[in-house]
Amino acid sequence: MAEPTDRHLELNQEEYGNLIRCLNNLKEICNDVDIREGLIRQRSNDRSCIFEFDMQSILENVSMPISDVKKKLDLLKAFMGQDTVKIDIHTEAQESECYFNLSDDYSSIKFMFPAMQFIDNSFMTEEEVSNVLTIDENNLLLQTEMPTLITDRIRIFTENFNANAIQVFLDGDTAAIKTQTQSKDQYATFMENIPTNISLEPSSVNLVTISFKMEHDTNVVFQMYKDADRPITVNKLETDIGDIGVKIFSRSSIVLLEED
Repeated sequence: MAEPTDRHLELNQEEYGNLIRCLNNLKEICNDVDIREGLIRQRSNDRSCIFEFDMQSILENVSMPISDVKKKLDLLKAFMGQDTVKIDIHTEAQESECYFNLSDDYSSIKFMFPAMQFIDNSFMTEEEVSNVLTIDENNLLLQTEMPTLITDRIRIFTENFNANAIQVFLDGDTAAIKTQTQSKDQYATFMENIPTNISLEPSSVNLVTISFKMEHDTNVVFQMYKDADRPITVNKLETDIGDIGVKIFSRSSIVLLEED
């Protein structure tokens, strides 16, 4: 039987704030957050995306599942702004006895670990991800950078348009990223004349918008990889929240456009 273990760490104001920002990004798209060894790597509720947050710089070797993260987030936010937030994690073989405790100079709150069989968004290993998504650098279709200005526009326009997806239009050696309302009475172009590495017939790829709506600090590196055998792309977005590296993966179909 495994011996009980206790971990203690202290986060400064910026580190704890960045942890909360990561959880805030996930509150609408994941019921639960399963942190393993300082990493979050899990699917969204609708299984359209896989998210990876590398928080080892602030949560080195820390494992703690958080169920119903949207409901708990306000409780966690109550400790923001303090110079130091202490996190104490107690684990043992009996799952029902595991917990983590948050505290500052004034208050503390204790969360028991959820039963792992009831976690909706469980941690994925690298092998599990590679079984779902195959990335071959030789099949890089396009790569571009999106400043916060562009991702902000994607968020604002798609919410206003009530659109759940944006489109990447591919034509020969260039691509454009656009969206439109369902009634097709409003159109927006976010970026165009993006060079591609593989020439394709006029076609389009739908990308779910949740990948582009996350709060972030650095430019988003956006890459699309073409499957060598099928009309499918694997899409990857990479950015940072403070010192926390963020990667988002999804998969889409390439649809040939009919000639006018």
